[in-house]
Amino acid sequence: MNREFEAMQSAYSCRDSVWDEYTQIRDRNNSKIESLKHEADIEHRAMQECFDDASSAYQYGDKSEAPYYSQQGYEHRDRRNALNAEISELAREIKQAKANAEALSPKTDSSGFNRAKSSFEQAKSRHESAQAEFNALKNQLYSVKDDFDHLQERFKQAQAEFNRKLEEVKSEQNSKKHQAIDKVNMALIKSNTHYLGTIFGQDAKVVPKKDGSGKIDVYFGGLNAAGDGIGHGHATIDANGNVTYLRDAWATDKHDYLIDENADKKYGAGTETHRF
Repeated sequence: MNREFEAMQSAYSCRDSVWDEYTQIRDRNNSKIESLKHEADIEHRAMQECFDDASSAYQYGDKSEAPYYSQQGYEHRDRRNALNAEISELAREIKQAKANAEALSPKTDSSGFNRAKSSFEQAKSRHESAQAEFNALKNQLYSVKDDFDHLQERFKQAQAEFNRKLEEVKSEQNSKKHQAIDKVNMALIKSNTHYLGTIFGQDAKVVPKKDGSGKIDVYFGGLNAAGDGIGHGHATIDANGNVTYLRDAWATDKHDYLIDENADKKYGAGTETHRF
């Protein structure tokens, strides 16, 4: 098969040489044609302008100038025509070079190579058949692994989505907690109590009421880090964000509240609800 292939390649090489010569002529002439077209366009526009100037001079201006502009227009026309003639000649050379290449290009007989190639392909086909059977078994193994990898990837994605949602919930809860603490701090500041700002710099425990009222309880200032240890203070915030009950840390008596909007109901009419 190598001998037939070399003979075919030799014929191809001779053919390529002929067509390479045509390609050189074509590319060289096309480059010149583009440049000449640009020059011809310039001459054409200049011709039109001169003829327009001649017409204007004859109709509206100094008629003696009309022949001058007209002569300039004819000169531009002649240069344009000469450039177009040169363009036509270059195009004719390209066409002739192509015809010569087609006539001189040798015809290749690849039948010998094709017969040798056919024998090679038959042997190759038998080898590939055995290889395909082997690959099929190997692909079954890869398929099982791909399924496993796909399921593992879906699990990772679901886990990542769960973690993202969890962080969103934590962030929202943390934001609500800080809002509640800020409201209690402001109430303590307004009360000007001895334990002013007992939440500042400390943690606090925020617990939503389970009665459906939308109220939350805030415990702060206790001995433990969570804020609800011994001596803790207590505040209640309603669904509208108003502090409806406030007892500072270390208050020893139930009457020692700062805010209690239900004080008159608990301790008798006329009892103060705000003690500041």
